[in-house]
Amino acid sequence: MKLCLMICAVFLAGCQPKIEYVPVRVEVPPELLRPVPVSQRQAVTYRDLAVLATEHRSALLQANAQIEAVAQIVGAQ
Repeated sequence: MKLCLMICAVFLAGCQPKIEYVPVRVEVPPELLRPVPVSQRQAVTYRDLAVLATEHRSALLQANAQIEAVAQIVGAQ
């Protein structure tokens, strides 16, 4: 009887269901995928250069924040 139970256990252990992997699509909000606009201002004076540098810096910070948000969503490290 013990032999029969052991044989049945071996057969049942070998019958595992087939594991099927399904790729998961991560939804990233569209506002994070839009390009960040860069100022097209023409600098004529030193003040214009300072304003242009500030606009470029804020665009850079926004782009970096979007990249970090997308990386958190998709699970990048």
